[in-house]
Amino acid sequence: MNARAIDYVTEDFYESLSFQDGEMPDLETVRTLFYGDGLLINNSFGKPVKYTAELFAQTLETQVADGTLLQFMQRELYSKTEVFGKIAQRISVYEYSLADHEIENLPKGINYIQFILVDDSWRITSMAWSDENENYQIPKEFVS
Repeated sequence: MNARAIDYVTEDFYESLSFQDGEMPDLETVRTLFYGDGLLINNSFGKPVKYTAELFAQTLETQVADGTLLQFMQRELYSKTEVFGKIAQRISVYEYSLADHEIENLPKGINYIQFILVDDSWRITSMAWSDENENYQIPKEFVS
């Protein structure tokens, strides 16, 4: 299996999370992209926030239902994937918006994603991400 299949899984992940006001994110797809419980860690804040794939999806569902998240867009700007046998790792630079996704200079971050090959399909085992801030800037070679 080639790295292009990993591109598709990553695209599916970001696209499934993205939705416009009045819509719902495609969280069933998010759930199917993970192997087992999956592990997602947002390390953008003071302490890491840890989720299983299911808890991550439930958290988003709750935020949409209670109106704290009206729309969201996330897309990949740069990636580098390394594959060894039936394991892979990807550096994924993303930008995101909680409002209009056509504005300039959207916030960015880096997501490190690990994959395994299971029954001829790549599945996400874990990911850890951090948004860019004044202390941590995305390297120029990742965004040029």
